[in-house]
Amino acid sequence: MGNASSLFYSEPLHIVRGEDVWLYDAEGKKYLDVYNNVAHVGHSNPYVVEAITRQAKTLNTNTRYLHENIVDLAEKITKLMPGELSVCYFVCSGSEANDLALQIARTYTKKQGCLVSENAYHGNTTAVFQMSPEDFAPETRQEWVHTLPNPIKYQQTDQAEAHYLKDLSFAMDNLDDIGVGTAAVIFDSIFSSDGIFLPPSGYLKTIYGAVRTSGGLAIADEVQSGFGRTGSYMWGFSHDGVVPDIVTLGKPMGNGYPIAAVVTTDEIAQTYNKEYGYFNTFGGNPVACAAGLAVLEIIKKDQLMKHAKSTGLYFYQELIKLAGKYELISDVRG
Repeated sequence: MGNASSLFYSEPLHIVRGEDVWLYDAEGKKYLDVYNNVAHVGHSNPYVVEAITRQAKTLNTNTRYLHENIVDLAEKITKLMPGELSVCYFVCSGSEANDLALQIARTYTKKQGCLVSENAYHGNTTAVFQMSPEDFAPETRQEWVHTLPNPIKYQQTDQAEAHYLKDLSFAMDNLDDIGVGTAAVIFDSIFSSDGIFLPPSGYLKTIYGAVRTSGGLAIADEVQSGFGRTGSYMWGFSHDGVVPDIVTLGKPMGNGYPIAAVVTTDEIAQTYNKEYGYFNTFGGNPVACAAGLAVLEIIKKDQLMKHAKSTGLYFYQELIKLAGKYELISDVRG
């Protein structure tokens, strides 16, 4: 492995087994997993494992052929989406999803520029890495990318809307001045890489509206916040009552099996389809879709959104108590 590959820990963990909310290392030590953002319905969930196994025993191939699983999953996902978000493209990772979303936005708008939050992370393909300021020094930012301040900046100011519209106008004017315009604004709906912030009420609605007025699109990166993780809504963007033009999905979608997706409107998809044909060898393969279908079934059957809300409230309340005792805790958010 290359030295650039990050293990996140100064003393890396050697994990050999997972079960439900627990992880076990090579020495048999047991860990409560409150971090992993992939095993959405629990490590080694037997229902998901059985669905994957059953399909793998029958058929797994690329998407050159018709198969019920890809249609069933696309229909289930789009039924969970608001507005006219009715077309689904399957890929293998959140990075691929955001890359495709950018391609679609640029094709539809005939513009190139992109707006992101100042500590955003949207993936590691060439294009989305360049719009992930979490991973690069400010002086290396590409000119077609412009960052917007972290929403927390506006929570402590009067006339918040006027302040963030001023910052937005400056960013879009800059992109116009260099001749690329604004193809899209893309936000992780809970700003997880920025520190997990729900923005001021109406923030997304106002930003989306201004970008659309300029001819750009609104992209919601739901790789972190999607599939009911916030407890209140299936999708993070719903907290602000907005409907994006494009939604990207990833990490928890297959409970660890690689699958991701891009969802958009028929109008936007048709414009993209006229200029490009999109094929992804493993995106939406039968086994991946079996995993995705199983995850959706478990979320519904086990009422996991309700569970996430009650458990999240408990954690929040207890952390508030700890913050009152220990000065090293600067803030509690969620």
